[in-house]
Amino acid sequence: SLFPQIFGKNEDQPLDLDEAKKVFEQTLLQELNDHLRATGQAEKTLEEAASGFIEIANETMCRPIRELTQAKGHDPANHALACFGGAGGQHACEIARSLGMKRV
Repeated sequence: SLFPQIFGKNEDQPLDLDEAKKVFEQTLLQELNDHLRATGQAEKTLEEAASGFIEIANETMCRPIRELTQAKGHDPANHALACFGGAGGQHACEIARSLGMKRV
């Protein structure tokens, strides 16, 4: 597993991927698909829903970068993106792409 063993009651267990998928499907995915059906939209697969959550997270991180740089008259595409934190690398390339940045 790529995750450290920080799960479970004593925070010493590895991530249980099967259990995580099961809970995701029974809660978030079910609620999402209930809403989509009720509004006449196509249901999402587990992978589509997870990808959508990542897209939302990335756009949520892009928005303040755009607002701050453009408010000062700068184009984010003319800058490099510095990333940090535990999930920084997971999001950095897509955020840079969205902002038109060529360097991370």
